[in-house]
Amino acid sequence: MSSLFSIPPLPWGYGDLASKGISKEQVTFHYDKHHTGYVTKLNAAAKDNAELSKKTIEEMIMTEKGPIFNLAAQIWNHTFYWKSMSPAGGGEPSGRIADEIKSSFGSFEQFKKEFTA
Repeated sequence: MSSLFSIPPLPWGYGDLASKGISKEQVTFHYDKHHTGYVTKLNAAAKDNAELSKKTIEEMIMTEKGPIFNLAAQIWNHTFYWKSMSPAGGGEPSGRIADEIKSSFGSFEQFKKEFTA
């Protein structure tokens, strides 16, 4: 029997974010231990609860409480986190977010300064 829930492969290599300040060790720890651990625990719970196995991760976040909610939310959160990063990403934003940053902080440089202090 295959696992009901799984995590997607990383969209880049384990060490590809080092230039962005996230080491291979950090990615390995969070992906291989945390993210995989949440999926393993949720699969074990779904094996014992047929109703869970019928739900998506998003449905569990909206309907479950306690440990099941936490597992589903952590899986979703980690998946979002991996998709939000890129070895080629970064730099100054453009468009509406750039306008909002400039409106709130005066400049992107000031925004960075306040968030790295």
